[in-house]
Amino acid sequence: MMNYLFEPVQLQNRPLLYGPTSRSTTSYPGFYHWHQCCEILFIHQGNGFVIANQKTFEMRPGMMFFFQPFQLHKVYANVSEATPYVRTIMFFDPHYFNRALLPFRSRHAIFERLWKSVRHSEPLDFQPRLGFLEQVFAMYNDRYQTKNGLDEEEDMTILLLHILEAAAFTCPETRQQKDTAIEVRPFSYAERIMDWVEEHYAEGIHLEAIAERLHLSKFYISRLFQRETGGNLSEYITARRIKQACRLLQNSEYSVERISAEVGYPNVSYFIRLFKKVIGTTPLKYRTASRELE
Repeated sequence: MMNYLFEPVQLQNRPLLYGPTSRSTTSYPGFYHWHQCCEILFIHQGNGFVIANQKTFEMRPGMMFFFQPFQLHKVYANVSEATPYVRTIMFFDPHYFNRALLPFRSRHAIFERLWKSVRHSEPLDFQPRLGFLEQVFAMYNDRYQTKNGLDEEEDMTILLLHILEAAAFTCPETRQQKDTAIEVRPFSYAERIMDWVEEHYAEGIHLEAIAERLHLSKFYISRLFQRETGGNLSEYITARRIKQACRLLQNSEYSVERISAEVGYPNVSYFIRLFKKVIGTTPLKYRTASRELE
């Protein structure tokens, strides 16, 4: 029997988690898994196959796989000293970049299709642009190792734009006429719940409102979320609010009272206790520590 594994990715209050290029020379059988966020897997070296959407694709240098949220996938690499498996992996919050890429209309359209299209499962063949992408990843590997700039959201957006640029020129099928509608894949219930939370996390959240949006019983919502993600809905809502609170503490001069209200906690004392429980320190100490690292 196939084991389905939900592997939550801790984005650490950042919109993109960049994994520097890694190399394996020992057995890499892979396993079936899925994430709550998007994943990009770029193959520098290696051969084997990737399973996604019940389809099998050949792995070879220059291939990029874009895994949508909740998309079950497995990577199997034939690995030896002579045939290493070299890859770059990154995880990111698609909602953040959906907003950040809005000024770049053609690249934003490609991103939306990769993220949402029901037809997207084919890997992108970047072999003609392999040299360009190798240079891009080498630059970000250097920044990652020196911790010089990779925490900046602007740099992360530029990194994704480099990838979309290669997609635009290498894979013209990802571009559609602007009057062509996207055939959007059916989102899982958990994704639809998270979309609702994304729109309303700053408000008072009640199961009745989510249930009405999805036309389901409020008693079924939490069980559905648990079943599809392996996590608790209330914990997800807390994580989403605390994540935004961290961004505001880092990037604004708002008072703790205002931030508490901005992320859906009108009771500031409760917010401070909850923030400390989740992050391990108070909001003010978190703000001071994060700015000392800049």
